[in-house]
Amino acid sequence: MRHLLSLTLIMTLTACAPFWQSKPAQDPETLWQQRQSQQAKLDAWAFKGRTAIIQGREGWNAGIQWQEQGQQFHIKLSGPFSQGGVALDGNAETVTLTLDDGEQLSAPTPEQLLAEAMGWLLPVSALRDWVRGVPYEKLPVDNKQLDDQGRLSTLEQAGWQIEFLRYMPFQGGSMPEKVFMKHPEMSIRLIVSDWSIPK
Repeated sequence: MRHLLSLTLIMTLTACAPFWQSKPAQDPETLWQQRQSQQAKLDAWAFKGRTAIIQGREGWNAGIQWQEQGQQFHIKLSGPFSQGGVALDGNAETVTLTLDDGEQLSAPTPEQLLAEAMGWLLPVSALRDWVRGVPYEKLPVDNKQLDDQGRLSTLEQAGWQIEFLRYMPFQGGSMPEKVFMKHPEMSIRLIVSDWSIPK
C-alpha cells in the first residue's frame, strides 16, 4: 500500500507540472529548422507595442504598430516627436515617410529615407526578420544561440547583437515579445503587446 501511495503521489506531481517546464521531444536545432520553415511561409503579420530607440546622446520612446502583407509594409511610430509621430509605407521598390503634418518624403529604401529625413541609422530591412525571431535572410549569421524550444535567444548579425528575452503564443507557435538590439551607434528595445494576422 505504501508503494502504491508513493507511485500515486509521483504521478500526481508529474501531471501538475506546468506545461512550459516540460522539455520538447525534439532537439533545439531540429525545432529551429522547423521554425525557420514556418516563418518563411508567413507573408502576412502585424504587431503593436512600444519601442525605445537610442542613438548617441538622443533617445526616443514611441508606440509602434507594424503590419506586413507580402511586399507591402506599414510602420507607425506614435509619440516620439512633438509633431506626434511618423509612418513608413513601402514595398520592394519605394518607401514613403509621412510626418504628422502630412509632409511626405520618398526614397528607394527605408534605411536611406530615415537616414536622410531623421538622421537615424535604423536597419528596417533586417528588423523585418529580427522582430519575428529569425535572422535577416540577405546577410550571413555571425553567431546564434537557441533556447530549448528551438527559438533564438541571441543573434549576432551585421554588427548587431540581438537578445530575445521573452516569447508569446501566436498561431500555435510563438513570436518575440521582448527584444533588445544593440549596435555601437544605436540601441533598440522592443516590447510587443500583441501579434495578429492582418485581415
